[in-house]
Amino acid sequence: MKVCAVLVNYHGARDITQAVQSILVDRQNTDIVVVDNSDDALEWEQLRRLLPPSVCKVRAPGNIGFGRGCNLALEHTDAPFVFLVNPDVRLLPGCTEALLDALLTDLTLGAVSPRQFLDEACHWQLPSSWLPTALRAWATERAMREPSVAVRLRKAKDAENRRFWRATQPIYQRALSGGAMMIRRSAIRPDESMFDPRYFMYFEDTDLCMRLRRRGLGLAMVPGARAVHGWRNQPHKVALMSGGSQVYFDKFYPPDDPWLSKCRAMANATHHAPYAFRKFPPSGIPRPSHWTEGWILELSPSPLVEPSVSMTGTDAHIYEPVNALAHFESFPVFGRLHSNSASDDLDESYFFHWNVGPDQ
Repeated sequence: MKVCAVLVNYHGARDITQAVQSILVDRQNTDIVVVDNSDDALEWEQLRRLLPPSVCKVRAPGNIGFGRGCNLALEHTDAPFVFLVNPDVRLLPGCTEALLDALLTDLTLGAVSPRQFLDEACHWQLPSSWLPTALRAWATERAMREPSVAVRLRKAKDAENRRFWRATQPIYQRALSGGAMMIRRSAIRPDESMFDPRYFMYFEDTDLCMRLRRRGLGLAMVPGARAVHGWRNQPHKVALMSGGSQVYFDKFYPPDDPWLSKCRAMANATHHAPYAFRKFPPSGIPRPSHWTEGWILELSPSPLVEPSVSMTGTDAHIYEPVNALAHFESFPVFGRLHSNSASDDLDESYFFHWNVGPDQ
């Protein structure tokens, strides 16, 4: 079955080359289209020199954004399955076939994604993607000001994450990350683009997931498919994410939506730290003896500690996560260490804070 991997480059020829290599090692007969958004003649020549002749290389008319770059790539393939792969993603053996098998087995699925790890050792897992809603936005604003709401959200997210991390079969999701996602092309209507061109970068994948869900199609994470996604939480991405969020909520919610109105009304209210954060001890932390099922360490740029990455372990001593912290550039990082038991009590969690940056 024909699969086409789509990648969008922006001054990252060497990263793209490594991503392409991982795709070809994983499945030799995967078609590949690389769109170059760099608007740079030297970058374009480097791509042409580094990438194999079998890769279709397309030069965009400037930096047209991620979503429009992917749409342009689709003009150069008729593959019935499209595999979106970020430049910082490396596929692990069997990834493509496992995703394709899931789509061929369950015809109700519109898109699937692999289990993703931050590091090549596969110690740090990325969590499930969240589907933004007006109600969730309001609950998050309340949680930043009311610790009791933060605790309720945290417990709900704990249950969702454990289900996600412990899955051994494809598990349905509310949304998927476009960083590594295989899409059934027939799920996209002939009269629309895969990605809404109004998004420059970020939230275009969330928009697609919302459209697929509204058509009754499912989304799933396939545990048998694995990939390393070495993302970095960089300062310049904040404005891009904010812009994408604005487009998304303007598209799917009316201006007078009651939950969004409540969010705006709370905008100037004082934030309160929902938990008592402390510095991580240089010597590490001994695992409490009653944590018999091991522990989970979560890291996040948010004081709500909605995890960006999580690590599970059974070691008797937990050390500072230096390598994972390096992926958070110039940000405060918040962490939570707790038991891996489903009956975990939030009161037994340890909360930590790091200042990450070149001078720290």
